[in-house]
Amino acid sequence: MIVVSKIDELKNQIYDWKKQGKTIGFCPTMGSLHQGHMDLVQTSKSKTDKTIVSIFINPTQFNDPKDFEKYPVNTENDLLLCEKNGADMVFLPDVKTMYPETKTPIQISIPKLQEHLCGRTRPGHFEGVLQIVTKLFHLTEPSKAFFGLKDYQQFRVISAMVENLNFPLEVVGVPTRRETDGLAMSSRNVRLSPKERETASLIPRMFALAKKTILSGEKDIKLWKEILRDFLLTGSSLRIDYLEVVDPIDLQPKDKLEGQVLLAVAVFVGEVRLIDNQTIEIPS
Repeated sequence: MIVVSKIDELKNQIYDWKKQGKTIGFCPTMGSLHQGHMDLVQTSKSKTDKTIVSIFINPTQFNDPKDFEKYPVNTENDLLLCEKNGADMVFLPDVKTMYPETKTPIQISIPKLQEHLCGRTRPGHFEGVLQIVTKLFHLTEPSKAFFGLKDYQQFRVISAMVENLNFPLEVVGVPTRRETDGLAMSSRNVRLSPKERETASLIPRMFALAKKTILSGEKDIKLWKEILRDFLLTGSSLRIDYLEVVDPIDLQPKDKLEGQVLLAVAVFVGEVRLIDNQTIEIPS
């Protein structure tokens, strides 16, 4: 496995692979890797010839400086996991490499897809995501890029950018990897105390309750959300950032329980913010 931190090193290796006719898969990450990230790597390996993983904690997507400072870092373990899972290259740049001070910042946004969910409660977040992802796409030149569906709004926003700006690549969504109790794997989970980790298990249990109430015939979307909200709030250290029911494509709020809906949630357990979602088919 090749590990590079400089752009010219990255570009030289990509040039050699392209000259050999190799297709490139790209898995952008912020490190503190877990099996969910390795699912991205394995999916990339099954669909492309060469797999690049980037590890970069992007400061421009954090609206809370304290959250950025506390984001977990475990580079040694990250590299071991990447090598074990067959990544061909890891790109490990620093902030000055990705954001030279002499450059003028450019902002990209997709207002309709960003106005709800995390876009509403984390102003500037997706502008930062789109900025860094655009730079990384240009640097790695992938034919396919792989993103976890736990960050569903991120997946939709990036997919829309690629489609609208005619990027020559395909954005592939990879299903969420979960712990044995159903909690979505996240780099932030390591920051939870044992008691907070137990409280966090209310999230997957809430999704189970959501499906159960739908199957029992609940059709009132307002009442449905209140039931789910009340269930989450049984956790003493849990605070709801949002709990929304939206269309899975345009991410606009639904006013009726019909067709396919995305139930999306963001909560604070102690100081740790966790997000998750489920797509639910409403019986006719």
